[in-house]
Amino acid sequence: MGIVKPAGQILLQEMRQAVDQLRGCVLPIYDANEQQEAELLGSGVLVELSGSTFLCTAKHVIDRSEASNLYVSGPEKLEQLLGVFRSTKEHDTAVLKLSPEQIALLQKFHPLRAEHIATGSEALACKYVEFIGYPETKNRKIYNKTMLENLVHSNGCKVIEINESRVRVAFDRKKNIDAHTRQRVQAPDPHGMSGGAMFGVPVDVKTLVGSPEPKLIGITTDKPDSKEVFGTNISVALAIVRDSWSTPLPERLNPAHITTHEL
Repeated sequence: MGIVKPAGQILLQEMRQAVDQLRGCVLPIYDANEQQEAELLGSGVLVELSGSTFLCTAKHVIDRSEASNLYVSGPEKLEQLLGVFRSTKEHDTAVLKLSPEQIALLQKFHPLRAEHIATGSEALACKYVEFIGYPETKNRKIYNKTMLENLVHSNGCKVIEINESRVRVAFDRKKNIDAHTRQRVQAPDPHGMSGGAMFGVPVDVKTLVGSPEPKLIGITTDKPDSKEVFGTNISVALAIVRDSWSTPLPERLNPAHITTHEL
């Protein structure tokens, strides 16, 4: 006789598996240190809207590169990332519109389509969140080699608060639960995961019958203390896309409550 898994464990595994299908939109962002070696700055999220592709991240990630250039993982080597980010200091969010050449360089990653981005009401309904990014401790240069590990990681969390501009989740890296084994594990230090994706899952009929539909609800920004992680609601990045490049957004994703006159 097989082992019968608790319903809660099965549901958590299904949510985790559904999120895993979307994690290809998250990429690492690098700069160069004094020895001209690549160092991880943070993470970013690729989204595709109205035929264009945008890179979203945390503003403090790109601000750390003021004395250096930004780099991303190309097909065979790190490639310099050029362009002017549009950003908001208040919400710690930055967005860059990618050129066709840049999109081709990032062929290892898969921009998230509009149907996988949450509306305001969908974000508010989420009770479970996974934040995905590239922890710095797992992405250092391998000793005596030029390669980087490029290891993406995700953490499952319970929602504390979601509002029109912010996402706040509970996270204790020393008491993290592995969604596959249900064993308590110590998660990697989330430093480097800033700018990565926050995928939310609502607890509704679809989720409970085993067909969860996670959607992007935020961009990870910071970890203000040992028990929480904060992010910016994806509606802020959408407003930047709309107003900075006059991009027509799908009606369901147009955040009319957010203006970007201060960006």
